[in-house]
Amino acid sequence: MPEIGPDGLARDSPVIAYTEKVILEEQLQLKKYIQENYSKIRDVEKELENLTLEMKLTAGPKKAALEHLRKKIEISTEKIRLAKVKEEQAKKAWEAAAQVVTDEEDAKQKLCDDLNHLVQQSAATQYTRLEELKKRLESLNPSRASVDVSFCFGAVEADNGHVSLDRVLHTCMFLLMLVSPF
Repeated sequence: MPEIGPDGLARDSPVIAYTEKVILEEQLQLKKYIQENYSKIRDVEKELENLTLEMKLTAGPKKAALEHLRKKIEISTEKIRLAKVKEEQAKKAWEAAAQVVTDEEDAKQKLCDDLNHLVQQSAATQYTRLEELKKRLESLNPSRASVDVSFCFGAVEADNGHVSLDRVLHTCMFLLMLVSPF
């Protein structure tokens, strides 16, 4: 009597026997494939666990290092900002000092111009007085030849109108010697 399989069909049929054999082989291959892949999945899971553990172990120091670098960058940024403020203040102070120098130089030049003007006025006044003295002396001593005092002041024009008091006094003494009767 033929053996009946779980499906209710007789097992002695060669087609069924061949089909069952193929199915068994496929089941074995599937089991083998599942075991191989399952072991690969377990290996990947272990590797993932190790990586997670490693990340947890290194995350603290890395985070601390990153925070430390961030703080250093912030400090450096603040130092740069303060240096720029100081640079701007120094630039303004330099500009103010340069303006003071310019103002003082302008004031000095004005004083020099005023002094030159006064000296020129004084020289012109002295020249006029000297001419008057010459005329008075000539009127007192008409026999003496007339002396042109302009040669004494010829240097005045060549020297931009600057005349020293010593030169004027020297000229006066020279004229007095010329016109005195001794």
